[in-house]
Amino acid sequence: MPERDDGPRKVAIIGRSGITGGFLARRLAAHGHEVDGFGRAGWGHGGEEILAAADLVVVSVPVGRAVEIVARAAQHMRPEAVLADVTSVKALAFEAMMERHPGPVVGLHPMFGPGVESFLAQTVVVCHGRGEESYRWLLALVEAEGGRVVVSTPAEHDRLMVAVQAIRHFVTMGLGVFFAAEGVDYARTLELASPVYRLELDFIGRLFAQDADLYAEIMLASPERREAIGRLAATLGRLAGLAGANDKEALLAEFAAVRAAMGAETARALAESDAVIAAFCRTLTGGETDAG
Repeated sequence: MPERDDGPRKVAIIGRSGITGGFLARRLAAHGHEVDGFGRAGWGHGGEEILAAADLVVVSVPVGRAVEIVARAAQHMRPEAVLADVTSVKALAFEAMMERHPGPVVGLHPMFGPGVESFLAQTVVVCHGRGEESYRWLLALVEAEGGRVVVSTPAEHDRLMVAVQAIRHFVTMGLGVFFAAEGVDYARTLELASPVYRLELDFIGRLFAQDADLYAEIMLASPERREAIGRLAATLGRLAGLAGANDKEALLAEFAAVRAAMGAETARALAESDAVIAAFCRTLTGGETDAG
């Protein structure tokens, strides 16, 4: 299908009422595209007609239902329409789209959650399937708003998301569970703490302020994620053993090994986090400050 620049597209979002589906609906509509969508109740009640009329169909459903929904949606789409998914695990949904739909296919993963109002400074991972010219307009929309498009394969995406999502969320959840079990007085700690600690606690609170089912799904979405969480637990147990044995030299050796593994990323991380902390301090004080 040739690339179109002659007007708005018709977009169907399966799962429009969700966080990601709703965000996409708002951004696409803001750019003049005609957006429709439905959830579970839409099948047999107009959903099929919406799919048949769409230029782009986006599957925005929980990971465990993605393959099933892809197969169901593909039956009602026009061959030249674009089929996309926005699930956090790419390989299975991507394979299903390529197998079930003869037309253009693309896997997408917007790397952000609630509270984001545009693509500005946000990352969208793109797994190209086929017919890139048919969905180039969508990637151009992301970039036009100041978003960043990063190309990956489904296999690489899923491997890296073990660290980027599953492990990171598990660590944050673990800290929250530990603090709750210890009876930590959050409000009082904030009165005594540095802006850095406050920011870290904010990220713990941010996770627990959101959808528990969503984060559980992200952590448990694949055997690789669950196995990595087990390895993390073993690593923490080993480090706890060193601390319990008062083995400072061993802990320093672990510190040095990680610093060597990260290489130049440590300097970048320090400079970038300094800028974030400075901006956060200005937010807290309503003015300029040198607090770190």
